[in-house]
Amino acid sequence: MNGSFGRKTVAGCALTLALLFVLGALLYRGAANQFAAVGLAAGLAMWMWVFVLLTRGNQRRHLDGLRKTIWQLELRVSERTDELTQALERHKRAEQEIKKLNQELEKRVTERTAQLEAANKELESFSYSVSHDLRAPLRHIGGFVEMLRQEASSALSEKSREHLEVIADSAQHMGRLIDNLVSFSRMGRVEMKKRQVNMDEIVKEILKENRRETEGRCIEWDIDPLPTVSGDHSMLKQAWANLISNALKYTRPKERARIEVHCAQHGGNEWQFSVHDNGAGFDMQYAGKLFGVFQRLHRAEEFEGTGIGLANVRRIVNRHGGRTWAEGKVNEGATLYFTLPNSTAT
Repeated sequence: MNGSFGRKTVAGCALTLALLFVLGALLYRGAANQFAAVGLAAGLAMWMWVFVLLTRGNQRRHLDGLRKTIWQLELRVSERTDELTQALERHKRAEQEIKKLNQELEKRVTERTAQLEAANKELESFSYSVSHDLRAPLRHIGGFVEMLRQEASSALSEKSREHLEVIADSAQHMGRLIDNLVSFSRMGRVEMKKRQVNMDEIVKEILKENRRETEGRCIEWDIDPLPTVSGDHSMLKQAWANLISNALKYTRPKERARIEVHCAQHGGNEWQFSVHDNGAGFDMQYAGKLFGVFQRLHRAEEFEGTGIGLANVRRIVNRHGGRTWAEGKVNEGATLYFTLPNSTAT
């Protein structure tokens, strides 16, 4: 309605202007030119009316297209706003869930820490009891055995003296077992003092300390150059001492023993060490028990020991972030492996 009225108004104005033009022509021109002027004015008026109609039609189409574009844009903005609102709600819910899980985790960690502290206190109490209360009866046993030997040895029969010898040996063995058990207990609780540890130097020190064990024996050594690692010096020395003394013990019956210490970089991020011997070996079906506490695969009459040494090795290596395992064959020897992180790996 408004568009039609506007077009009529503009056309009327154009026709009026044309008539005024004709009237001017009649006033200022001669009669011969009047018809030409009238035709010219009528033509101008007609073209002006067509131009106005075309212009108004294009403007309306442009306005309609613009309105449609604006409507589509508003619709897309509305849809996008809804999506963002939903995403924000999901994000808030996820944040709340994470916060709740963190709180639950902190609570569990606090509870487990308290339980661990209580267990450590109980373990310390147990270690103290083992270290002091159980040693006293053993000292008494050893002392009375020695008194009997000195005071009544001549009155005792050969069989009785053998019984006293068994009692004394058993008391000493029990004492060593207590010492190793206390050491094993402390190894899991003592604070680690990490620094750069030269494994070559440690192995050389242990070989020097075992000179008495190697004297008079034919032992062929094959030792690789060993790297420097990050760890607790005293713990790692204890682990090497247990492994090497283990190899020396189980190769004792061999006329010609061979002990190998090897090292290789494994996977780029850890060192793999191994101690191999050609000694008594073991049955692989019992390999899982080898590093357990009080687990012995040979009779005490064959090889002395308490069953704590390799368990200590595993505990030490585990505390350093490594792994332990073993391979062996009866009467052909054994290889004990352990790994340590490579602190120089990038």
